[in-house]
Amino acid sequence: MNKVLITGADGFIGRNLTARMLAKGIEVHAIVYPGHNIFEGNHSPLLHVYPLDLHHILNHIKDFPKDIDVMYHFAWSGVKPELRNDLDVQIGNVSMTLDCMKLAIAIGIKKIVFPGSTNEYLYYGKPLNKDAVPSPNNAYGAAKIALRYLCSDFASRNNIEFVYTIIAGIYAADRRDNNVIFYTINKLLHKEKPSLTSLEQLWDYVYIDDVINALIAVGQKGKDGAVYAIGHGDNWPLRNYIEIIHKKIDPGLPLGIGEIPNTSDKLPSSCVDLRDLKRDTGFEPQIDFETGITFVIEKLREDMKMEGNYGH
Repeated sequence: MNKVLITGADGFIGRNLTARMLAKGIEVHAIVYPGHNIFEGNHSPLLHVYPLDLHHILNHIKDFPKDIDVMYHFAWSGVKPELRNDLDVQIGNVSMTLDCMKLAIAIGIKKIVFPGSTNEYLYYGKPLNKDAVPSPNNAYGAAKIALRYLCSDFASRNNIEFVYTIIAGIYAADRRDNNVIFYTINKLLHKEKPSLTSLEQLWDYVYIDDVINALIAVGQKGKDGAVYAIGHGDNWPLRNYIEIIHKKIDPGLPLGIGEIPNTSDKLPSSCVDLRDLKRDTGFEPQIDFETGITFVIEKLREDMKMEGNYGH
C-alpha cells in the first residue's frame, strides 16, 4: 500500500489515519469539506488535499491520480444524535457514498475500506463478526447497513476489493463525546457525583491508536468481502469501565451507579469478536483501557486547570 485516498479526512478518524499514513511514508490524497482544511500548514510532499463537496465529486474525476491503492471512506453527515433520524440527511449520505464508489471505479482504485459502527447492531446481543445480524434503531444505522450491501455488490461487479469494518466505541484525549465515559470523567473531575444506570450492558472501548493500526492492517492485508470487527475485545459490562475511571480520579468520591432506571428491559450491547481481524491481518490491540483512559483523564485534567475550573 503506497498511495491512499481518504474521504472525510477532516473528521476524527480521518485526520488520525492521515497523520499515521504520512508518518509511515504513505502518500495520502485527503478529501476535506470546503472551508475546513485542517491540514493548512502541513507541507508534506506526501499529502494532497482536496477541499470538495462529495455530492459533486464526479465533476472532479480528473483531479485524482489513477494509481491509488486503497480508498478509506469516512465522509458522513448526520452522525450527531439529533440528526440520526433526519431522512434527508441520511439519504444524502447514500447518494454521496454511491458517487464515491463511481469515483473509485473511474480512477481504478483497487480496494475500498468502508467503516461501520457497532451502533448498527445494538440489539444483536452477541460479539460482532461477519455473521452478526443488523438491528439498527435509527435512519443513520439503516443507511449504513444498506450501503454495506449496495457498495459490496457494486465493488464486486467492478472488480474492486471491498472490506467492511465494524468499529467499537472509540475514546481518545482529543475526542469529547457526550457519552457515559466522558460524562463520568467530567463529573468526577469537578468533584461531582455522576448519576448513572445500573450499567449492566456489555460494551467494548478501543483507543484511537489501536483503531488506526487496525485500519492500516485492513488496508494492507484485509481480504476481499471480509467483515472485520475493530476494538480491544474486553466486552465488559459498562460498570467495569466506570469503576476504573472512578479509581483513577478519586475512589473516595460518590458514584451514582443505579440511580437512573433503565428505559427498557432489553439492554443494548456493543461487543466485538476480533478473531477474523487477527487471523487475516495479524492485528493485536496494544493499549488496554486502564492505560488509554489515563491518557484521557490527564489531558482533561490539564485542560480544566488551564481553563481555571478544575475541582469547582
